[in-house]
Amino acid sequence: MRVLLSTFILFLSLTAFADKNTKKVDPSLRIDQLVVKNLNASELKPNRMTSDEVFVRRIHLDVIGRIPTKAETLTFLESKDPEKRSKLIGQLIGSDGYVSHQYNWWAELLRAKSAIAGNNQSTPAGMAYEQWLKKSIRENRPFDEVVYDLVTASGSSWDNPAIGYYLRDYGMPLDNLAITSQVFLGTQIVCAQCHDHPFDEWTQMDYYHLAAFTYPQVTTNAHPLQRKAIELLQKKKGKVSADRKKILGRAFSEILFPVRFNNVVETERKLRLPHDYQYDDSKPKAVVKPATFMGPEAVISDTQPPVEAFGEWLTSPDNPRFTKVIANRMWKKAFGVGLIDPVDDLKPNNPVANPELLDYLTKLMVEVDYDLQKFQQIIFNTKSYQRESSLKQPTPGVPYHFAGPVLRRMTAEQIWDSLVAMTVDNPDTPSKGRELFAQKKLATVQLIAEAIYDQTPGEFLRNGSEVAEIQKQLSEEIDSALAKVLEAREEGDPDKITEAQQETNVIRQKLYAQVAEKVYREELAKKAVLVASAGDGEEIDTLIDDDAAAVLEEASSMAGSMSMDSTTKGYGRTDGFIKDMIEAKFAGETAAIRADREAQEAKELVEWKVKKKDRNTFKTFNKIVKRRMLRASELSQPTAPGHFLREFGQSDRELVENSSDGASITQALALLNGPTLGAATNRFSVLFRSMRGETFTDRLDTIYLTMLSRKPTPEELRIFQRAWKSDPESGTVSGIVWTMLNTRQFLFVE
Repeated sequence: MRVLLSTFILFLSLTAFADKNTKKVDPSLRIDQLVVKNLNASELKPNRMTSDEVFVRRIHLDVIGRIPTKAETLTFLESKDPEKRSKLIGQLIGSDGYVSHQYNWWAELLRAKSAIAGNNQSTPAGMAYEQWLKKSIRENRPFDEVVYDLVTASGSSWDNPAIGYYLRDYGMPLDNLAITSQVFLGTQIVCAQCHDHPFDEWTQMDYYHLAAFTYPQVTTNAHPLQRKAIELLQKKKGKVSADRKKILGRAFSEILFPVRFNNVVETERKLRLPHDYQYDDSKPKAVVKPATFMGPEAVISDTQPPVEAFGEWLTSPDNPRFTKVIANRMWKKAFGVGLIDPVDDLKPNNPVANPELLDYLTKLMVEVDYDLQKFQQIIFNTKSYQRESSLKQPTPGVPYHFAGPVLRRMTAEQIWDSLVAMTVDNPDTPSKGRELFAQKKLATVQLIAEAIYDQTPGEFLRNGSEVAEIQKQLSEEIDSALAKVLEAREEGDPDKITEAQQETNVIRQKLYAQVAEKVYREELAKKAVLVASAGDGEEIDTLIDDDAAAVLEEASSMAGSMSMDSTTKGYGRTDGFIKDMIEAKFAGETAAIRADREAQEAKELVEWKVKKKDRNTFKTFNKIVKRRMLRASELSQPTAPGHFLREFGQSDRELVENSSDGASITQALALLNGPTLGAATNRFSVLFRSMRGETFTDRLDTIYLTMLSRKPTPEELRIFQRAWKSDPESGTVSGIVWTMLNTRQFLFVE
């Protein structure tokens, strides 16, 4: 009996031991183990752990893209909670600031632009794409799902904003495929578009096989109504002359002009090899079938569009490249350098710094179901991330073993967003004005599309014939105006050029207004009638609501008195009754934003104790400074040349990850002479209002806590005091802040 009891106790002990050893290790701890193991193998030691002052600044910059405010810093530093680092990470990830900073990263990776196809006319689609990406980040949609939606996208921008991914490379499907491979597969195969890759194993045939999956996705400004209208005319009249087709074609294009750069169509077109294909595995102009040349084979069937097969293959956990690339990108985002670097050049001669760690991260990404928030939270909770940064920059081609993150300069967006946080309250709150602007832009083209796309071929043909007649009436005026422009350009007289262009614009505006009246108003009026006569519970697919219908009714009552010459100056493609309909539709949202702004200003007048003599300065701060100092993610993408962000290296979004972190003379001038320093040191800025006490030491403490998340050292205090005594200007808030802005301590993520 005793033997049996002993055996049973031993069995329980062994079972408990087995359970203990098979228990899953915390992912953050496992990452640390693999990092230290690799350091030991290289006879290296990890860096020391960071101080709380360094950590709170670093985690804010890395997670939400800006320095913490003085209040945020003090809250963290004064906390005695042993879990405060982990809790702060959890608080920041998924916040509005996180969405803003994560969007900046996505936008650079995907080359997102407000005018997405290089033309201001594409702004509605660009804005829709931007809002869709932000929504995906905010909802924490799995990375693989988002990518699948991008590469399989088709439709119109108002139905499926993800088509922005294809519109970004409008008319260049082969280039788009190269971007897809670079961003999501870590493979730069663009060279193979014209010939076998000179430095990699991929052939030109490999490139075309892969491109055949997405080639059927067509970015187009055409519409089936154009073809159907001509077919109807031929059916009625017999053969239609080439001249007549050309005239109608111009008229059709004029009608469709406002909805250009808003459509991607899924077709059945086949990709062919180029006419100068030189290899012996096929002939020039031969049709190429979809096929993959890395990872597992894509499952292709006759019942599924090839682009869907491509999307499933690309984002599958069985495709090791896809998962490895995003895991490596997330690692670089936290540490400043990838386990494979460059992150978009995975090939045998590009070494992996820690193969075991990269394999683990790849498996971990699948385990968390491509949840980027959860994945980043694990990384930021590692001791490896929370160690002091390495001051020595990695050598290209030499593996970096991650004794700590790499010391790196802030991105342009991080610098700008930090200045925004020094200037305005609640800097991370998304701009309701920008969101409303995007909604109005998209609704405008959608409303015009309603007036066009629902027409029958007969209606479209009739409208085209009417527009052709209008074009004929205006042709002499247009030709004369264009001739004046050319003549003025030859003479090189800027005043004459401006005058001639204005004359051309006036004539064009006449045409725009006539098309709007003859085509859009009449077609929308039909829909308005349907809306008015709809019964209870009956839904009409239209943007027209009661307010918009009232505007349309008024426009219709005035239409009879409108002549060719009655167009007012400034009437453009989205002006007139269409613009009025959109404003009426969003009047409530517009009024709410205005009311919120006015209520906030009234509240600030009281809370900030604004004196009567300072009212004008206060109004300037609210109307100019506040509206200019928005997070980078809430500004035009990218900002215009000359803007602070561009001067500090923001990507022009022409190439993947095309930003710069180099210093320049123009950056120093931007800080010295630009309006940004004045905004951050305005008497109503967050920084200025957070001053407590009037002594020099008090001011310096506040500035240091705001900009560096610590108080000045005794030596730093002495330096500033000496400077202040010799030059009182250097002791002003502006003087100290300007000095701090130009230090490495501020500009670098320590």
